[in-house]
Amino acid sequence: MAYTIFVFVASLIKINKHVGIKISHFDKLVHIGIYFIFTILWFMYFINRKYKQPLKVSVLKAIGLAFVVGVIIEFLQELNPNARSGDVKDVIANTIGILIAVLFVRQIKKYHTLNSTK
Repeated sequence: MAYTIFVFVASLIKINKHVGIKISHFDKLVHIGIYFIFTILWFMYFINRKYKQPLKVSVLKAIGLAFVVGVIIEFLQELNPNARSGDVKDVIANTIGILIAVLFVRQIKKYHTLNSTK
C-alpha cells in the first residue's frame, strides 16, 4: 500500500525537467521499472494474504490494479495543469513494465516447479 501511495504522489508532483539523466526516453524506462515493481508487490500481496489466492487470480488482480492505477494517474495528470501532463506513451511504458513482471512471475514459478520436483 505504501508503494502505491508513493507512485501516486511521485506521479502527480511536478518535477523540474532540467534535473536528471540525459538519456533519450529515460522517463519511459522509469515507468517500466516503477510498474514492474508495483505489479510484483501487489502480486505478492494477493498470493500471500490471509485468504491465499491461486497464482492465476493473483496475477490477474495485480495486472488489473497496476493498469487501472496507471491510467487513473495519467488522467489526473491531464486534469491538473500544474502537474505533469498525461501521456499515452506513459501508459504503454507502464503496460510493458506490467508484462515484464508477469513474465518474471512465470519464470519464477517455472523455476520453483522444476526445483521442487528434484
